[in-house]
Amino acid sequence: MTTPGDRPYLYLLDQSVMSHFWGKPKVKHAVKQLAVSGFLCACTVTMDEARFSARNKSDLAVITELYGSAFHWLGGNETIDDRVADIRSALWSIGAGRGAQTTDIQIAAVAMHHKAVVVHNDTDFVTIQRAVPELRQLRIPPEDE
Repeated sequence: MTTPGDRPYLYLLDQSVMSHFWGKPKVKHAVKQLAVSGFLCACTVTMDEARFSARNKSDLAVITELYGSAFHWLGGNETIDDRVADIRSALWSIGAGRGAQTTDIQIAAVAMHHKAVVVHNDTDFVTIQRAVPELRQLRIPPEDE
């Protein structure tokens, strides 16, 4: 629980965890617990990852409405663009230059800019954190791991 003056946590939800929200009770419970302690967030990249999963135009409309209304929005700017380049460079510095997808690097940059925690089930964010320790990330694996 946050007290007056405390900044609530911002949790930027990656599609790798959201794709398991309805089908995996452990994931659903964990995400709901995060909603109690902070704000569940989305950004342009996480919304587009979710839109990519749409099976038809109706799904696309539902996903767009959900992400636009249910999540706290974390916007982008030029500082984030610069951070993307810095993250990729840091990955090359640890020998993992191709160790994270472009979209995950963009999500990490947004999270770092907004001081949010990336919530995921994706080893790319673990690799990014090895290169850029200030990235805050939380991996929620589905039950079958």
